[in-house]
Amino acid sequence: MSTHIIVADDHPLFRNAIAHLLERSLAEVQVTLVASLEALNQELAREPLPSLALLDLKLGDSQGMDGLLFLKKQYPSLPVLIISAYDEASVVSRAMQYGASGFVPKSLEMDRMAEVIRAVLAGEMWFPEISEEVGAPRETEGSPLDTLTPAQLKVLALLRDGRPSKEMAATMGVTEATIKAHLTEIFRKLKVKNRTQAVLAAQGLDLPGGDLAGSH
Repeated sequence: MSTHIIVADDHPLFRNAIAHLLERSLAEVQVTLVASLEALNQELAREPLPSLALLDLKLGDSQGMDGLLFLKKQYPSLPVLIISAYDEASVVSRAMQYGASGFVPKSLEMDRMAEVIRAVLAGEMWFPEISEEVGAPRETEGSPLDTLTPAQLKVLALLRDGRPSKEMAATMGVTEATIKAHLTEIFRKLKVKNRTQAVLAAQGLDLPGGDLAGSH
């Protein structure tokens, strides 16, 4: 069965470069190129949904996270991989929080970009390391919990209580992809590699309990 990927980018040269990369890197791939969110929506309205959408954050009719938020609301099951020249830590974090399956800086070497696309097609999530730069003051003291957002704290509390991702998503009213994005960021901030290590780390922290993990 062929893989169908839609590329939404308003720069013709980059669109074509990505199309050539996909055709060279993936077997039996169908690539659709669009230059606007409106054109992307028109393509997605046709069934079935593609395997993946590659979305630039700056289109003629969409800026910032607007396109991603629209896609995750209208087509929650569609994996969306952000490809953007804007790769500041705050932008990457928001893309993760809003349900993207990954984030690829346009400066990334093309062969590496192909590896990331294959990984996301296989169901994985990929985000670049977020450095602590201007606008993100470095934590010198205090608990690792200080670096977690309220949503991440809630996910960690639910994780500690043994809740699976599907139940976490239902409790918080978000998609499972969003939960996975939160978990990725939690693992990074707590310097752990998996759920078990995160739970062990949480046990040693002053993590709020039952009321935080509640559904209301």
